[in-house]
Amino acid sequence: MANKQPVLGQRYRNLGSSFWNAEWIVNAIFKGTDAVQYADLRSASDHTQHKTLALSVVADATRFALVETSPNPEAQDVAL
Repeated sequence: MANKQPVLGQRYRNLGSSFWNAEWIVNAIFKGTDAVQYADLRSASDHTQHKTLALSVVADATRFALVETSPNPEAQDVAL
């Protein structure tokens, strides 16, 4: 079963990482100039680390697993 589309504030665990704490927070979602939707991810353990991935990659259950959800993810303070 595929994950739902990621939303702001959600945490995802990188299933391909050997690090136990490889969790990423969805910090922003935007459409690139190539018309692809992207997610700006910030490391949950080190907020200076970030990466940008296609939203479809983050939603891929074979690559990322949803760690926690919030009743109102937009209300979370994810600005870093």
